[in-house]
Amino acid sequence: MNRLAITCVLASLLCGAGLAQTAQQVFERASNALKNGNYADAEIGFRTVLALEPGNINAMGNLGVVYSRTLQFASAIAIYQQALRISPKEQGILLNLGLVYLKQDDYLRARPYFERLHALDRKNARVANLLATCLVYGGRPAAALKILKPFADLDPDPATLYLLGVAYSRTGQAEAGEQVFAKLLADGATRSQANFLLGQAYYDSARFAEAERAYKSALESDPSLSGVHRELGKVYISVRRNDDAEKELLAALRQDPGDDSASYFLGAVYVQAEEYAKSLPYLERAHKVTPDSWAAAYYLGKAKFKLGDVQASVPLLEQAAQLNPDEPSVFYTLASALKAEGRREEAKQALQRVSEIHAASLDEERKALRIANVVGAR
Repeated sequence: MNRLAITCVLASLLCGAGLAQTAQQVFERASNALKNGNYADAEIGFRTVLALEPGNINAMGNLGVVYSRTLQFASAIAIYQQALRISPKEQGILLNLGLVYLKQDDYLRARPYFERLHALDRKNARVANLLATCLVYGGRPAAALKILKPFADLDPDPATLYLLGVAYSRTGQAEAGEQVFAKLLADGATRSQANFLLGQAYYDSARFAEAERAYKSALESDPSLSGVHRELGKVYISVRRNDDAEKELLAALRQDPGDDSASYFLGAVYVQAEEYAKSLPYLERAHKVTPDSWAAAYYLGKAKFKLGDVQASVPLLEQAAQLNPDEPSVFYTLASALKAEGRREEAKQALQRVSEIHAASLDEERKALRIANVVGAR
């Protein structure tokens, strides 16, 4: 019996028993289960509450937390959006929905929710930082500076200073950014931590040589600093130094065997190097812990396809295409897998999607050029 069936049976039994305060009692038990990390019982409990009271916003919010913590991002988004249709100004739901998108690095979709929260409370530093994160990494660092500067003039926390430094760096104000990171160091961050943050700022600005130097300096100061090997590996991936990337990512996993992000990146490195068999354990782990990651599904699907396991590759590639319908490489690989399976008509449709994405990209480039020409003529 699946969880939905269990929920319906529970709701039926509870209603039939005619118990007073039934929904509240179930809600309290589910809340305790959530607090204790018993996510299976928490999910069943909150779904039971919703079977009894379909408009219960608190149950929806907590169910979304369950899905988010178990990395079922698509389910979390669906339940949060359902809650917002009932209560569009529910601040907790707005925050959590933005965070779900942020966990997937989907800055464009996360930003509107943090903008709404920021409009409601412009003095909330956490919301300002979340909005600034979306702006910085979503290609609008100048807008992020406007959000962050009022807080920087007060008593900013390290997160605000870090984002401010990245925003300065991304707007070409490298000296101002370095001054901010120097302030981080003066305010109590260790030299290794400051270099780690500086490395992230350089990496985010595509200044890979500077990022490499900063990360190496961080390791010289503190060889045990968590996350540095992983981030240095990402730098080497960006400059296509796959052997160096493999070395650093393996070091990251030796230091922290639970670093799922390092596992994903190492699997991706092996796929790029066409070492598909070596990639499988790392990508299978990444796909298991982040089932809603299009990239993990794509690389795992591609590896299985290249190894001849077409039947296993197609569902993974279809999932990647559903999660990211704007990535041409996903549809191209999917078309090849579908063709190998004899599904020629579906393969043609996947290739048609590749053409549509490329055409849309060209249209955006032409539009940008037209805007640039108009601006330049003024």
